[in-house]
Amino acid sequence: MRKYNPQRTLLAVAASLLLAACATPHVAAPAGQPLTAEALGANMAPQPVAADWWQRIPDAQLQQLLSHALAEHPSLAQADARLRSARAGSELVASSDGLHINGSANFARERISEHANLPSYMTGIWTNLTTVGADLSYRFDFWGKTRAQLAASRGQARAAALEADDARQWLAWAVSSQYLEWRSAQQSQQLLQADQQLARRQLAQAEQKLKSGLSAGDELAQYRAQLAEIDERVQRAAMREAQARHALAALSAQPQSAIDSLGAAELPSWQLALPTLGTGQLGLRADILAARERVEASAQTVKAAKADFYPDIRLNALAALSSNELSELFSYGARSLRLLPAITLPIFSNGELDARLDARTADYDYAVASYNQTLLAAIRDTADRSSNLQALQQAETAAAANLAARSDAARSVQGRVTAGLAAPTQGLAEQRRLLQARQSILDTRTQRLQAQAALLRALGSLPADKE
Repeated sequence: MRKYNPQRTLLAVAASLLLAACATPHVAAPAGQPLTAEALGANMAPQPVAADWWQRIPDAQLQQLLSHALAEHPSLAQADARLRSARAGSELVASSDGLHINGSANFARERISEHANLPSYMTGIWTNLTTVGADLSYRFDFWGKTRAQLAASRGQARAAALEADDARQWLAWAVSSQYLEWRSAQQSQQLLQADQQLARRQLAQAEQKLKSGLSAGDELAQYRAQLAEIDERVQRAAMREAQARHALAALSAQPQSAIDSLGAAELPSWQLALPTLGTGQLGLRADILAARERVEASAQTVKAAKADFYPDIRLNALAALSSNELSELFSYGARSLRLLPAITLPIFSNGELDARLDARTADYDYAVASYNQTLLAAIRDTADRSSNLQALQQAETAAAANLAARSDAARSVQGRVTAGLAAPTQGLAEQRRLLQARQSILDTRTQRLQAQAALLRALGSLPADKE
């Protein structure tokens, strides 16, 4: 007959508790699936788009504004702070496992009560106790919980870095767009003021003809209405110029006087080769990459939540020197050693672990949905901006042809006016049509330049540290 062995029984009970602790979670698996490039008909292979695309715009004053904005704007400081916080969080997670050592030193002086339950020679006296030691702890990551948490934390840090790059791209686009708007508004003001002068001359000629009995009153009313209309357009152009100028000051993080001191300049000559651009470059867009990193990080948090269902194993130890007499503190007999291995078994959590896993699963589904939404919006945004730029390029070509035709017509009519073969009012009218053609090509060119910047912003680009 086998003899009863209490140690074996204790091991069997511990093994049973260990198996009981590894309960199966009662939570549905994640339902979301990230969309693929192939499913959306877009090739996500990286294509060359410069991370600093705005430096290709040939305008020294714009480059000066961009340089100051990228160095001083608060939004980039916020993005950098979020990145540093995310990286610090990764280091914090990485430090949760492995060896931890804490040193301690203390001194206690105590008077023992005369009525203590101790021998009489130990009561009513003062005692000293000096202790110097080190507390050691080691947590084992058998189930990969910390590894999953660390992978998730580092993924969030990479996402924060990509979002910082996206903030930089946004700021460069915003400054470029407002600068183009400002320069366009300045030139538009000049054209409208010239048109205003021509309209006043037309009105003066109409008044003179009315006094001479050569025209009716309705013609004078028509010219007055045209002048009132151009006056309103001049005021609107002034408002547009002021708004763009104020926006530039805020975006470049400079006082308004710094913007006002900039000299006049024409719109930059900047042309994109549209056929080389397309949705295939979306694989480099920072917000898409960041959303994908958050999906991967959320998947790791699900793994970490699953590891909560398994035992947590720790090893604690204490090594100390303790003595009533300071002279004997470092003697061999003053040593004190303690070893405390521990296993924490999640036997019953009243649904806490299931709820935590369910929350992490929901976070994963949310991250997948956010990534899919970002990808769909990016593809549509890029397609819209690409087709818009193509249309504006064609419109600018047509506007240039119209301007050339109007210039020829204005020269022809002016020659007839000089020769006395046409009335001066005809010359003024043709000059106003020429100014309108110049305004049209200015507006179209401004929109085309802004569309180029918007398209490059929409396409995204490889971060500078990965080029």
